Amino acid sequence: MRSTLDELKQELAELNDFVASIVHVNETLATHTELEVRKYAANRRRFDDAAFVVALYASFENYVEELVAAYASLEAQRLPYANLPSRLLTKHLQRSADLLARGRLGEGRHAGLTAAAVVLNLHNCLNGETSYDLNRAAVVWHDTNLRAKDVDEMFQTLGIENMCTQVRQGDALIQWYTAVKGQAAAAVPSAVIEGRLNDLVVRRNQVAHSGGNSDDLLGVDTMNEAICFISALSTDIFSMVVGYYLEGRHGLDSAATKLVQVAGDGPYKDGRVVVVSPPAITLFVGQPVFVSTSSNAARWGRIQSLRLDNAEHATIAAGTPAPQGIGVRLDFACTANASPIVLPAEDDLVWAPK
Repeated sequence: MRSTLDELKQELAELNDFVASIVHVNETLATHTELEVRKYAANRRRFDDAAFVVALYASFENYVEELVAAYASLEAQRLPYANLPSRLLTKHLQRSADLLARGRLGEGRHAGLTAAAVVLNLHNCLNGETSYDLNRAAVVWHDTNLRAKDVDEMFQTLGIENMCTQVRQGDALIQWYTAVKGQAAAAVPSAVIEGRLNDLVVRRNQVAHSGGNSDDLLGVDTMNEAICFISALSTDIFSMVVGYYLEGRHGLDSAATKLVQVAGDGPYKDGRVVVVSPPAITLFVGQPVFVSTSSNAARWGRIQSLRLDNAEHATIAAGTPAPQGIGVRLDFACTANASPIVLPAEDDLVWAPK
């Protein structure tokens, strides 16, 4: 699942490089000694705009589809088919039937997919097999471009409600919005998210159907800002999905332990140091830990240091007396009422290698 976001960030980095080249390339063309070459500059600027819009939208759409498919597959590994969210069951059944009825399997985006594979997967699902595969093409099916309401619908089938409303309080989006506006904000207005995605979809459709609008070309600064927005939105969508995944996979796991903060003591240092009561398992520096935010997103990382009786410790064994609590330094902010959860080992679907 983590690789899905990593791939998007790589694509956005490459798009940043492309944008950075636009001014230089066009200035070089415009001042070229050959008249024929200078003529290329005007047309190239329009095609630069078209390429940017199509690439940015395609990266975001592919990211959402891949993340939806990855999360659905993980839930299918964890739960019997009948216990999946009801809207996911309905969509999977109906869209699998649509795939078979349309008769275009093996072509275009469905290349490599056969009717036999769709039927077999559906049979195993409906027959109550303990090991089953969802038809990915059915899970990610959408008939419209991804505006905010369409993004919401994609994740609603997974049991994650109002995605674009919940991410308004996401760390990355607030940081992006604060930088754009030059002042702090507690949440990004819904109209901003809706408007940004709608503008991207409209521009993408103009390119697809009429070659774009040569009278409304994006400037380099606007392109960079659009990349930053998609990066922030995608990061917070990922944090939301990770929150649901970790709670479902580890939140009630007996191998995971909640750290209970000592009332009235901290957090300190911008919320990154908490004081907790002695837990039921051994704590150690580098241990994976996560916490759910008020919007159901997740923050996750590793324990950076442990402090007991005014001394630093690499490990603190379960049952160690700590009447004043244990100081735990995290690499993310934690609120006073939150209960961080430590894991005995990393989940490599979320944690990047050290």
